Amino acid sequence: MLERDPKTVARLQVVVTALIEHRVATSLVDVERALQRWREGGHSALAAHGAVLKHAARCERTVERVTAAAGDRPEGILRDAVDAGLLPVEEFVQLVGKQPSEIESIDSLVDDDDDDASAPDKRRTLESLLERGAVLVHVDARRGEVSVPARFAADASLVLRFGYNLSPAIRDLVIDDVAIAGTLTFGGQPFRCILPWTAVYAAMVEGEQAGTVWPEDVPEDVLTGGTDAVGPSAQPAPVPTRPTGLASTPLASTPLSSTPLASTPLASTPLPSTPLASTPSSNPETRDDAAPRPAARGHLKLVE
Repeated sequence: MLERDPKTVARLQVVVTALIEHRVATSLVDVERALQRWREGGHSALAAHGAVLKHAARCERTVERVTAAAGDRPEGILRDAVDAGLLPVEEFVQLVGKQPSEIESIDSLVDDDDDDASAPDKRRTLESLLERGAVLVHVDARRGEVSVPARFAADASLVLRFGYNLSPAIRDLVIDDVAIAGTLTFGGQPFRCILPWTAVYAAMVEGEQAGTVWPEDVPEDVLTGGTDAVGPSAQPAPVPTRPTGLASTPLASTPLSSTPLASTPLASTPLPSTPLASTPSSNPETRDDAAPRPAARGHLKLVE
């Protein structure tokens, strides 16, 4: 047990600051690489800016994690400091009375790319949006654990429609801390879709002019408008009358709102034109009750 005498508390504060600075510095290395690729012409400006956004989100999560642990798990902070080479093992043992291997890490040095720290916020956001109507969920179907029809599995900008009162109903709709899931209809065929929060990067209520985007999770090729971000079956198409399955509102037609994120210009810049997956009813052999409808031009709110 860590003593809370003034000297130890002061030392802990120094370690907390050093640990945050260390995480910021290592994250900036990724930013510098992205900027260098941009200078050399290998990255677009938006892709480089996306790296900056990910850096900001990563550092914010580190600050939240470290400051929260300072109150109830200070030993975990010191353990991470040892792992980062910021605190000698001997001093750790002197302060804590145990070996570092006996103390659980607070994961302040862990990259959150595959462990979505924003999952609770995404869940709350989706639950709130679903109370207002059908929701268009933007997902990178290439991410691990995503379950969608095979023809859409290579789509970085897939949009699926979820709702509580659709027809046919999504009777097995589940929203938990891991994913949003439910059986959707594709060309009249049901398929149970599972979208982990790590793969979800935007959502908006269908027909409304506002939505939410998690910029650090937007795939790089969606930011840059890469041509291989969309699978072979994914072509722009009109929205069908059936309310479940694929949506046709392109992310490019939903520019980000003017609310700045950490004073960055991306907040007012539309994402590049990357077509979203088509509805199965757009195919000649399945097209029956589809009725063309102009896509609404909404604005996505940046989540800081």
